[in-house]
Amino acid sequence: MTEAAPASPVTYRPATEADLPACEATWRAGLNDYLVPMGQYEVPADNPSLRLLHAHALATDPDRFVVATRRAGADEQVIGFASAVRRGPVWFLSMLFVRPGEQAAGVGRSLLRRVLPADGDDATLATVTDTAQPISNGLYASFGIVPRLAMFNLVGRPARPEALAALPDGIHAVRFTASAPAERDRVGDAELGGLDRATLGFDHRQDHEFVRRQGRVGFAYRDGRGDLLGYGYTSEVGRMGPIATRDPALHAPIVAHLLEAVVPRGASAIWVPGAADETMRTLVRAGLRMEGFPVLVCWSRPFADFARYLPISPGLL
Repeated sequence: MTEAAPASPVTYRPATEADLPACEATWRAGLNDYLVPMGQYEVPADNPSLRLLHAHALATDPDRFVVATRRAGADEQVIGFASAVRRGPVWFLSMLFVRPGEQAAGVGRSLLRRVLPADGDDATLATVTDTAQPISNGLYASFGIVPRLAMFNLVGRPARPEALAALPDGIHAVRFTASAPAERDRVGDAELGGLDRATLGFDHRQDHEFVRRQGRVGFAYRDGRGDLLGYGYTSEVGRMGPIATRDPALHAPIVAHLLEAVVPRGASAIWVPGAADETMRTLVRAGLRMEGFPVLVCWSRPFADFARYLPISPGLL
């Protein structure tokens, strides 16, 4: 009987653009490995939004995007990857996936160590994880990135629009896009950054640019004096977020306005943290439904007010 050749050693290196298709395939294989046995649908093979997210993370934080590879003859195969971004004082793990068959051998822990902040860096550590992944959640918790808050994917269109909250009198919405910022009450990066620092804990103007390039349309919400009270993004494909408000009482009315301001070609989809309880109640009463498993927002210490801030996606705050 011929013995199988021993597996080649795992090597780690910075990711390149050429690695991104293999990272997408690793992400899909990792998800399907545990979702399909639970009776969930397979993740589709083509995911343009994921590729855009990976390309954005690689462009803004190339030193925090690492792949694990093995040699198979003359070919190098990606078997895992980790991607993180640094925004001000917050380090955020965007994704970490290892191919089925390569798990439980320390590859995930090794990838995580390579993208974590350097020793002595006092960054706040954060990530968003799947509730159906206890091993991954335990790994992150061992580094102090502890699950704190559930976040739910609400999908659909308002079947009962009368349940939606209206914008209060005296507050007006100003539309802006990547190609046509609002001429009246123009919204600048500094103004958005100030609201982000107040709600999220950091300015992330590069991520605003990213969602605008994706085609998301922004709205700024001002009072009669012209003060910025909130902003939010929506799109023709239904993706919503990020959304930030100075007053948590404005969160549900702004989300309701965004649902109707741009009517999507299909369903709307929005990730709502459990802390935004009135927004959650409003959307469910209007007819949106919770889809899939909730995710867990994890952090090493508090940094954001999730009653006033709603993220871009689980992969990018």
